[in-house]
Amino acid sequence: MRKVDSKRLSLQLTRQSYSLTPKRGAGIWLGLLAAVCAIAALAAAGFALKRSNEDARKLDALCAPPASEQTLRDQLAHAQLALEQEAASRAALEQRVTDGTAEIQRLQTDLAFLKKQHKPD
Repeated sequence: MRKVDSKRLSLQLTRQSYSLTPKRGAGIWLGLLAAVCAIAALAAAGFALKRSNEDARKLDALCAPPASEQTLRDQLAHAQLALEQEAASRAALEQRVTDGTAEIQRLQTDLAFLKKQHKPD
């Protein structure tokens, strides 16, 4: 090799030793791992809180004091009144259907009679 070539800048750069260095430090990875763990812990806590509220509502419904006797009597009276109204409505509708069926039968009989009267011999 010539002496002039050994002093070229491009040759000097290639003769140096290089080593790989990490682009990001280990602290960043530890911080990222801690953040992921914190987010998972918050999600688990939220789920547990939601589940706890649902369980508390169910227990409140089970442990509620029984309704008073007067309230039960009022509800029973209301249900009986509603049943009587429904029975009366049903009876009225059945009567209308019976009357309508009888009227249809009478009209069919009249129609048959009129058809026989109108037939040309």
